[in-house]
Amino acid sequence: MNSSPPDDAAHTAWSDPGSHAPRLRELPGDAAALPSALEGLVSHFNVARALGRPMAPDAERDRLARGTARILDILFARDPRPLTQAREPAARFHGNCRDFALLSAAVLRAHGIPARVRVGFASYLAPGRWEDHWICEHWTGTRFARLDAQLGPGARAHLDVTFDVADLPDEAFRTAPAIWRAIRAGTLDAGICGISFAGVYGGWFVAKSVLADAAALAGIETLASEGWGPGLAWGRERRVPEDEARALDALAAELDPAPRTRAAARGVLARHDWARPTPTVVNWLLDRPLEAALEP
Repeated sequence: MNSSPPDDAAHTAWSDPGSHAPRLRELPGDAAALPSALEGLVSHFNVARALGRPMAPDAERDRLARGTARILDILFARDPRPLTQAREPAARFHGNCRDFALLSAAVLRAHGIPARVRVGFASYLAPGRWEDHWICEHWTGTRFARLDAQLGPGARAHLDVTFDVADLPDEAFRTAPAIWRAIRAGTLDAGICGISFAGVYGGWFVAKSVLADAAALAGIETLASEGWGPGLAWGRERRVPEDEARALDALAAELDPAPRTRAAARGVLARHDWARPTPTVVNWLLDRPLEAALEP
């Protein structure tokens, strides 16, 4: 067995904090402490809007920030104090689960801990549903454990979460490749997999999530609600043609269980080049399609 640590301690183009590197290390390198730390810095845009919490005038566009450096630019422009100090609601970064996942991975990498972003579905966000969700996996020394950095004390109380948020159990979170394989095996209903507040469900949505997870494992951390290549057609048609579903079966089989290293994940994406993100992608984060360059 390979006893060397995974290669995910290196920053990606997306997690690299740039000139903010010293400030990023103000945050703890302990995965269990990150949800509490990030809760005072980042708010989920849709949750804050639904609860009527104060937001900065330009907060809607926060979700378009591709990289950690840009997220920190926004945070420090609103409040330049150390990251150890919680912000008032209007001074926080207003993102989504992808941003919590990317930030937590960036912090852990800054402390030399292998970490990677994963795309999948959580069972604790809406009863009876597997909800679209992004989390961070962190290396414990022997395995990757799953951290949901969005589950700070307030979120845990609201959702009545009692499990370890730095080591999510399988019944709480499943990766997109695992969900896709369960749907194809007939053991899971695709109709309960998606985004409740948007009324979006189905195998086509899970298929797009498999592409995002493959990219994230390979160190390409796209935005949430983003599409490219065949995923754009799946979204338009709300279906995955059977020949393309079989190609996705082969990709999912190489991702569930996941490759141990980023280099190995890049090898998977090279073998399934049709799944690789294109230089220009399309996202729907502002409720309309926006073309954007993939690079941060």
